[in-house]
Amino acid sequence: MYEIAHRVLTLLTEPPGEVTVTIGLPYEEPTGEWSCPYRIDGLDGWEHERKVTGADSLQALEIVLSMVRSALEESAEAREGLLVWEEFS
Repeated sequence: MYEIAHRVLTLLTEPPGEVTVTIGLPYEEPTGEWSCPYRIDGLDGWEHERKVTGADSLQALEIVLSMVRSALEESAEAREGLLVWEEFS
């Protein structure tokens, strides 16, 4: 995956951990749709590359941002209050 953006969040565990979100460059599929890869490392069950597909590159990027936000907010780590982004905590 060619990375275009990433963010590191802190897990307030003992010892402290990290959750890294990586978003890749959208690319056109042979079908004409566009896909955008992403990966979330440090959350249970998310540690492999995934992708979303949209009608164009912007829609694929919008969907991936929504998926990442949802995955982070709905994670067990976030529900337990253990996931923070240091810049805004």
